[in-house]
Amino acid sequence: MITNYIKVKKRSIDVKSRKITYASAGVDIDRADFIKSKIKDLAKKTLISGVIEGVGPFSAVLKSESEILLATCDGVGTKILLGLKYKKEKWLGKDLVAMNVNDILAMHGKPKFFLDYIGVNSLDDVDVLGIVEGIVEACEESGCSLVGGETAQMPGFYRRKSVELVGFCIGFADSNSLPKISNIKKGDLVIAFPSAGIHSNGFSLVRKLISQKKIKIDSDFDGEKLYNLILAPTKIYVKDFFKIVEKFGFPKASAHITGGGIPGNLSRVIPDGLSAFVEKKVLKDISEKYSHNIFSLFYKFLGEKELFKVFNMGIGFTMIYDEATAKKITENFSDVFVVGFIDDFKKEKVVIV
Repeated sequence: MITNYIKVKKRSIDVKSRKITYASAGVDIDRADFIKSKIKDLAKKTLISGVIEGVGPFSAVLKSESEILLATCDGVGTKILLGLKYKKEKWLGKDLVAMNVNDILAMHGKPKFFLDYIGVNSLDDVDVLGIVEGIVEACEESGCSLVGGETAQMPGFYRRKSVELVGFCIGFADSNSLPKISNIKKGDLVIAFPSAGIHSNGFSLVRKLISQKKIKIDSDFDGEKLYNLILAPTKIYVKDFFKIVEKFGFPKASAHITGGGIPGNLSRVIPDGLSAFVEKKVLKDISEKYSHNIFSLFYKFLGEKELFKVFNMGIGFTMIYDEATAKKITENFSDVFVVGFIDDFKKEKVVIV
């Protein structure tokens, strides 16, 4: 890790002239330039053929491979507060990429270009390069290039020891690959990839439970430190998704399960007149196997409806296929599961059964 980087000497006040400098106001341009040069070096590792100019010029220069471009913007939310406390800066960088590339994936596109915004009070406050290292690893995993961004020092605006993270992703899709919600029919199946845990949503609630001492985040849980399980980075599904697509074609529709949980996200791709029925016993089995049954922590404090409304409950990404294809997929891929089915509409577009 490039975390023990050279500290550029601060020049807050010119001793001879006693003039006030920008650094004395909290913005150290020399250190910013040093960090930007390191970010440029790191970002080079992610560049792909569609990048004409990456980090460095006033704008990235990209070559379009398709007439259909997909664009997303997302952040990490208040998970940042716990991530900084437990020195998980690299994990936060991975979260930032995952939240964006998985959204591109939900539109059946390939993420290609990523930009970030990192806002701090001071570069002394946060391990910025640790965050960027996580961004780079996640970009490499998802096959997209880190082509630029903004690292902003804003003393007086951001609190000390805090950071704001925002990501932006551009992806490409073919017109034939886009979701076809109107093709979803009664009898289709909902299949899903497991989540790694809570991912990046619901942390205002998690932090409230911690502050009320209902959850002891420093305790052990299922053989691990609880903070490691709670802060596990959001899983990236790009490679697994396209392995399925190469063999069985695109789903009729897909959903990235983020804020709003399964009901709030899967419902976005269910046509009028139909409902998706999702089986909670299957979700529990998946959570026990892949995310240490982390959601069982919250059952004693929250009602079941609230739980499903806030958390992913064990699955991070869903796809809808016809029954025959869905069954073949689960026979060929061990980490994909049938979690529900499509039937006639019943009160809500997503029904937990």
